[in-house]
Amino acid sequence: MIHDSAKANDIIQKEAIVSGVINAVINGIIGWFMFQSQATVPMTVDTISAHEKTVFSSGVMTAFMLSLILGAIAFFNFGKKAKNLQLAPVELLDRPFFFFGLRTVLFYSLFAFGTAALVALFWQKFLGTILVTPLIAAIILGLIAGVAAWFINAAVMKAILRPE
Repeated sequence: MIHDSAKANDIIQKEAIVSGVINAVINGIIGWFMFQSQATVPMTVDTISAHEKTVFSSGVMTAFMLSLILGAIAFFNFGKKAKNLQLAPVELLDRPFFFFGLRTVLFYSLFAFGTAALVALFWQKFLGTILVTPLIAAIILGLIAGVAAWFINAAVMKAILRPE
């Protein structure tokens, strides 16, 4: 059995990018339908208890929920593919979802959530409340989702191939 890390990395990057692009488009469209009735959409607002829909309030939760869902999907799909292509020793690929996979997905999902929340926090701190058009809001939401999808896929797939 040959374990080619360059081949594995190429497969991971390709699959992560495809997932990122698909999710950017889908969530951008969803964002358009969500924001289209508003004249302008704030990127962030200056209070955590605001009930106003903002680009980042939607983006942070989108990044987190998308990471949970896509991380679990990536764990099962990539595990099968890695076995078929013999990308790693069988003992690495046979680790169970409970608790190795669940722990991995939760870790990287929380990382995505925290990163998106920190970007929103720093945005508000240094740039304040900036209003954008619904189209720009949808594009930014799509970009957040695309980056989250790319990240969670790449992170989970690499974790599957890495010894603990």
